[in-house]
Amino acid sequence: MRYFKGSVTLTQAHDYPLLRQVLRSRFVTHSQLFEFMRLGGYERDRKVFSWRLHRLVVHGFVSQHQTPSAGTEAVYSLSASGAAILQGTDECFVPLPTSRSPQKREINVLHAVELNDIRLSLMRAGLEILWISEGEIRSRNELTSFKFAKDYDAVVTVAVNEHSARFALEYERTAKKENEYFDIARRLSTEQAVERVLYLSPNYDVLSFVTKCLKLVRFPIFFGLAPSWHEKLLDMPVSGARGERYQALREVL
Repeated sequence: MRYFKGSVTLTQAHDYPLLRQVLRSRFVTHSQLFEFMRLGGYERDRKVFSWRLHRLVVHGFVSQHQTPSAGTEAVYSLSASGAAILQGTDECFVPLPTSRSPQKREINVLHAVELNDIRLSLMRAGLEILWISEGEIRSRNELTSFKFAKDYDAVVTVAVNEHSARFALEYERTAKKENEYFDIARRLSTEQAVERVLYLSPNYDVLSFVTKCLKLVRFPIFFGLAPSWHEKLLDMPVSGARGERYQALREVL
């Protein structure tokens, strides 16, 4: 078989898993992407991984960005060509909206990168069973009748005491407007697809504000700090929407 000059053949064993991870992360740093591939069993050699990623960037399947606030590493996202390739596979997703505002885009990058770190902490500990990303959730909500109450950042299934438990995850890096949380509270009151929601925030002030806005929701919502997640994972302390104190997250899962 002859190939056109400049063409590239994508492999099912390495290239497609990499593209899928970029898609599900939305934005991801070089180190994060390598760790996802390593923990997933797709790549062990960082030099080979770097060559493979560079090839996908050169051929236009992955976009590379420089975001100083995210650190010195390059940040990657899926290009339109990469998305078109995945749409021809069994991948189910709806592309997430991209802001034209540089400031809003930077906030989206930071949110995605920090959410990646939340997931990687879980994977390193061997506690993740399934992670459904926001893009996959949007696909289900927009295209099927089996909907979640909102487009969560993720729906996560974890191993707890030799059993599995599932929860929706929201990472509130910054606070939304109060009326937006009132709308979220209304939607959460109708949730039937998951049994509980965990809100994580990097600081206490944001977490306190979100807790206050959602305190009247008649649905199991729990709140905790992201640094505690990274340090203790399922043993992190959480509180309820009405101020109830729990010893550890695993107790409410």
